[in-house]
Amino acid sequence: MIKQLVRPLFTGKGPNFSELSAKECGVGEYQLRYKLPGNTIHIGMPDAPVPARVNLNADLFDSYGPKKLYNRTFVQMEFEKWAYKGRFLQGDSGLLSKMSLHIDVNHAERHTEFRKGDLDSLELYLKKDLWNYYETERNIDGEQGANWEARYEFDHPDEMRAKGYVPPDTLVLVRLPEIYERAPINGLEWLHYQIRGEGIPGPRHTFYWVYPMTDSFYLTFSFWMTTEIGNRELKVQEMYEDAKRIMSMVELRKE
Repeated sequence: MIKQLVRPLFTGKGPNFSELSAKECGVGEYQLRYKLPGNTIHIGMPDAPVPARVNLNADLFDSYGPKKLYNRTFVQMEFEKWAYKGRFLQGDSGLLSKMSLHIDVNHAERHTEFRKGDLDSLELYLKKDLWNYYETERNIDGEQGANWEARYEFDHPDEMRAKGYVPPDTLVLVRLPEIYERAPINGLEWLHYQIRGEGIPGPRHTFYWVYPMTDSFYLTFSFWMTTEIGNRELKVQEMYEDAKRIMSMVELRKE
């Protein structure tokens, strides 16, 4: 009870679920419908145009200008961001925490096959994909994996100093998912998991809901959460509850 009373003082309003915007887009043979709460923040740049529909034909995918980030190649269908402002404790620009939503259509790598609608095979694919990117000496971009590099720098402080770098005094790693859950949402099961420090080791939390659209493409809803000061775990938990509430309004149906 005390935690419930104190939480609003530390985090502010965040997403406003009394102001919902209904959205819709097409992905292959599916229609995606969802609702987003108000109180979004803007980062000073105009919204990038997104397609109203993505054709899941490999020959046409490149025409949408896919992006590359970490282990994923994707076309972004949605991006929104919310801030949690503090009343007493203050972080960067008065913010205690931030959460962004990314809806992406991802083109799979060829190292492991998965099947349309099959979460078990998608889980095996994602485990292999994340391991290849973070734990290998050379990842798919030809770069050192974030965890491999962090371990090397921690274990070779003299070499780091000789190169002009300050060696880390603490080993911090990207924490790959320990559990992949099946999350039923409006008649469809999604694969759900968490990554901590995605991309580079650090305090960021990322929660994913994923669905295999075809044998080569999968859809991701990912919520990226950062915290500034105060009780980080409490703020992440509140943002996670907001993310689950947003996901409860997602509907993915075949046309």
